[in-house]
Amino acid sequence: MKTILLSFIFSQLAFAAPHPLDPLTKAEILTAMEVLKKSKLVTAETMFPYLMLNEPPKSEVLAFKEGNPIKREAFVERFDRKESKLYEIIVDLKEKKITSNKEMKGAKPSVMLSEFDAAPPIVKADPRFKEAMAKRGVTNLDDITVDVWAYGSPDSEHSQNARLLRAITYFKGKGKNFYARPIDGLTFIVNMDDKKVEQVIDTQVFPIPPKASELDAKSLGPQRTGLKPLKISQPQGPSFSVNGNQITWQNWRFRYTMHPREGLVIYLVEYNDHGKWRSIMYRGSLSDMMVPYGHPDQHWTYRSAFDEGEYGIGRYSGSLKKGAEVPENSKLFNATFVDDFGKPYVTKDAVALYERDGGLLWKHFDMYNGGNNVRRSRELVISFITTISNYDYGLNWIFKQDGTIELEAQLTGIMLAKGSKVEVMPSMDGGAHEHGPGDHAPGDLTYGHLVAPNVVAPHHQHFFNFRLDMDIDGQENSVAELNTSAVTDKSVNPAGNVFVMKETQLKTELEAVRDTDAGTQRKWIVYNPSVKNSLGYPAGFVLLPGENAAPYLQDWSPLKTRGGFVTHQFWATPERDDELYAGGAYPTQRPTSDGLPVWVKQNRSLDKKDLVLWYTFCVTHAPRPEEWPVMSVYHTGFKLLPAGFFEKNPALDVAE
Repeated sequence: MKTILLSFIFSQLAFAAPHPLDPLTKAEILTAMEVLKKSKLVTAETMFPYLMLNEPPKSEVLAFKEGNPIKREAFVERFDRKESKLYEIIVDLKEKKITSNKEMKGAKPSVMLSEFDAAPPIVKADPRFKEAMAKRGVTNLDDITVDVWAYGSPDSEHSQNARLLRAITYFKGKGKNFYARPIDGLTFIVNMDDKKVEQVIDTQVFPIPPKASELDAKSLGPQRTGLKPLKISQPQGPSFSVNGNQITWQNWRFRYTMHPREGLVIYLVEYNDHGKWRSIMYRGSLSDMMVPYGHPDQHWTYRSAFDEGEYGIGRYSGSLKKGAEVPENSKLFNATFVDDFGKPYVTKDAVALYERDGGLLWKHFDMYNGGNNVRRSRELVISFITTISNYDYGLNWIFKQDGTIELEAQLTGIMLAKGSKVEVMPSMDGGAHEHGPGDHAPGDLTYGHLVAPNVVAPHHQHFFNFRLDMDIDGQENSVAELNTSAVTDKSVNPAGNVFVMKETQLKTELEAVRDTDAGTQRKWIVYNPSVKNSLGYPAGFVLLPGENAAPYLQDWSPLKTRGGFVTHQFWATPERDDELYAGGAYPTQRPTSDGLPVWVKQNRSLDKKDLVLWYTFCVTHAPRPEEWPVMSVYHTGFKLLPAGFFEKNPALDVAE
């Protein structure tokens, strides 16, 4: 009897999670797998692209009170390799039963981690692989690395029912950084269902780049004299507090999790305004990414990585080291994920939380009466880094003492390179040259930049779409566009100096499909018309764009069909728990549009609704030699600025 009682207590404790948004524990993952096995849904041909918390409906989360019983469910993507079918399964972890099992007809899962190991041997076992290498003068096949890519946009040549991947090759030799030595003009199409190479596309032999570009200190050569130590010290500890997955700092409070697909997700962002906690954002995350390359060669036209939708940026996150990726004063957190076969594993130190100096916060020197009033700023940063093959991306959510939230994206790693016959740039009059079609830019130099002998880095764009579920003092929000323009009427503007800002409410989804405009300094504000400050302004936050660019994809491009969210920088929709991904839930091998371009056709009302803002920003990358063989970090992003949310500067109470 005592054993039964202890077993019951342990079982209950396993599901006594303090908050409904807490990620699944190892015990819960094992329970989900036990339920699946008992239901005979696990075989030797079964794989699990994702197994994670099935987030409760937003209404349930907002109604939750500490100590209340909560529902704990696992969301499972189950892929049957034998049938090449994908299923979505919901497992009730407390009741230990399956409550939903739905086939996602026509959908393909993202590229799974194990496929990076499984596909290369299939390629190397094909006799055409050896033949292709022999054409390029390679006899030691151990010198070759096979890199795996998502298939890209489907075509009529191959079965859309089969699970397909593409594979490209690099010459590694005795080094490690094989990305510096591409073997171009060669692509393998791999049928992962049948475990065979379906097609070899071998069009042209390029010279294998002669130079290896290793990145270890010894290979890089003499290092400059080291700097004197710069220590970040907090002898009394950090100023933030951590309670489970909830973080409190200064007047901020929010929760976080590491999502296997989205990476770092921020929840329930609130600000303590003189003793009252006010809601700002329910959920903020990277919703989707797309990186289209601009080279016309058939070995490059499919290269448009949906880094999140086709791969999953959370489960590709890496361990962070203090004093390297993040400052020495960081607090590090582990993340639990599930491998392709349902086994839980821990990525150690995947998330960093730290305070940093933010520069000058505010200042005024009184030149008439003397006296200097000044405050130094401090910022709270929560961050992670993910690596998808050659590129490394860091994402920082930054909370500031003046009520601002900033999202900073960091791009680094190794540019994707193409083999080329060009060794040195041709001479140009005056030393200048223009990259574009014509005789002045032979071959690959039309569509990229030479970064090493026989190595060209093609032009490309990085699109990031963020989903921002804004709750400004509740869920009855509206959204408007702000545009600045000069007054052209001379009777009103005799000195020619007057300009005005016009605010236009966007009342429906189609009205809210918008683009940035530097000429009008365009930005957008989400606000609660029912909550006003003492000056009469509705409580709001402005989305302030940073660097951005339009896509160069043409309307006939299948990439534009699959990734339609990149065609505009700003969208707004009513909140729906099942509308999470701007490019749709399953972009892998999908021939049609999904996500934002499809949803907004409903043209739903945005007036006093629970709103989601979707913001896409873009880095157009014209490669430079200075970015080779590894890029220095490139910073970009956007800000959310309080606008009418406070009645005066909220940083006035920051202590000296």
